Amino acid sequence: MMKREKTLSILLILTLVFSIVFSSVSVSNAATYTGKYWLKVNEQRNVVTAYKKIDGKWKPVRAMLCSTGLGGTTPKGTFYTQGKWRWGALMNDVYGQYCTHITEDILFHSVYYKDCYKKNTQVTSQFNLLGSAASHGCIRLSVMDAKWIYNNCKVGTKVTVYRSATSGPLGKPKPIKVSQSRYAYWDPTDPDPANPYFKIRKPVITVSSKKKLNVQYGSKYDLKSYVNAKDPNTFMNLKSRIKVSKVQKYSSTKKKYVKASFTTKSLGTYKVTYTVNDPYSKSASKIVKIKVVDNLKAPVISGAKNRTVTWGDKNALGKVTAKQASASRTSAIKTHIKAPGSSEYRVYSNASAKKYVFSKTGTYHVKYVVKNKYSPYKAATKTIKITVKQGVVNKKPVLTIPADRTVLIGAVNAFEGVSAVHNGKDVTSRVKVSILAPGETEYTSYTQSEAKAYTFNQTGEYKIQYSIKNQYTPYQTVTKVLSVNVNANET
Repeated sequence: MMKREKTLSILLILTLVFSIVFSSVSVSNAATYTGKYWLKVNEQRNVVTAYKKIDGKWKPVRAMLCSTGLGGTTPKGTFYTQGKWRWGALMNDVYGQYCTHITEDILFHSVYYKDCYKKNTQVTSQFNLLGSAASHGCIRLSVMDAKWIYNNCKVGTKVTVYRSATSGPLGKPKPIKVSQSRYAYWDPTDPDPANPYFKIRKPVITVSSKKKLNVQYGSKYDLKSYVNAKDPNTFMNLKSRIKVSKVQKYSSTKKKYVKASFTTKSLGTYKVTYTVNDPYSKSASKIVKIKVVDNLKAPVISGAKNRTVTWGDKNALGKVTAKQASASRTSAIKTHIKAPGSSEYRVYSNASAKKYVFSKTGTYHVKYVVKNKYSPYKAATKTIKITVKQGVVNKKPVLTIPADRTVLIGAVNAFEGVSAVHNGKDVTSRVKVSILAPGETEYTSYTQSEAKAYTFNQTGEYKIQYSIKNQYTPYQTVTKVLSVNVNANET
């Protein structure tokens, strides 16, 4: 701080000096900016509390040790910051980092340095005075805190300086002390990677007793819920900076934890590493074990309903599925079938039940049984009736092809206008195609894709044969032949 009795003209000169000596200058019309932070400086307790506007209310978010002016020389009242300087020249040929102009010649800035830009020249005895009055009126802070204000509080931020015996709603942070065996050295809170003396306290991660560490399979689960982090240097809540940096799951085959993704749809024990990185202090990690467990109930069978099918239909399982809390059990379903005229059930596996052909008309009694994967004595059973009737399966498919036509050489598509229907279903995809080109004696088979891309590249008559078989009675085949005449020129 410059001497308080200096005149306005001196302040104007200072402004010019600032613009020359200070780097990274930022100046704005404070009256037009209200800001999302409000800095309250308790001059009596030498604590700065930062408030943030959250949902329309000012809430304390950060506490910072400071050194205000000796003898009450820091002006009281409410001000709005006027500018910022990355490095600033202070009185008596010393310098400060991360300077924020409050009013007149009063600044927020770091504890001072003997040399500008030389971070190893901060006076150690002055750093140890943080938390008590020590300046000529400016508000000194650690580099960590001065940088936080510089980075987060825009020009125009509201600043209130007051006196109170109570530090503030967050309290007064515990000071970090440095060795004074050296007259000057690095600020221990400076996050510069080159700082050899960075000794700030790490964030603290805590897990609330409300957090469930045994998780029901398939339930919704937020890994970050009830996990908190706080910066012990400023009491700042760092929950929003918590990240899940690593997840491992115990492998019973490898007998160790291996890299995995957390999911409540996979049983087992997970080792979750939470990490918080504070750009103004350090990082910290905490490992928490979370177990995903099965509920051990009987599986649930779905889709088992009485139904009617056509003779020759396949699949006794149909749309029947089974699921327990931890896994699908559809593949484990045992299908018990008692066919018409039979007195006993026969048991089929999942695969065999899907291939089962209803070869008789009448009523089939079908029973589905499935056991819990982890508790076999807990089983689910459902019984249905499947009625098999003779339908129209013996009718021939209806094959439709276009009329004989004439095209120009180079025309494309030997499958245009072809369709087939059987029992009300479109079965066009099963139509087979073969072509007898001019001059050839045998038909050549083509896939539908090849037929669609087929080019009539010579003049003369092409014969295209389309055929489709009854899927229930393959010996019933419908065949039709289309004649295509290819001309060289348009007639």
